[in-house]
Amino acid sequence: MSRARMLDARVVHELTEQTDYPSRDFTVADPDGNHWTFATFAG
Repeated sequence: MSRARMLDARVVHELTEQTDYPSRDFTVADPDGNHWTFATFAG
């Protein structure tokens, strides 16, 4: 998420540690208003 902030991405959903399952995720918006969610999942 730090790289996204360095590129002036608008954070829509802050980094969250999921408690129901081992995952972390955050969402940013690009200049066109599209939302991008990045997440990790246990494999």
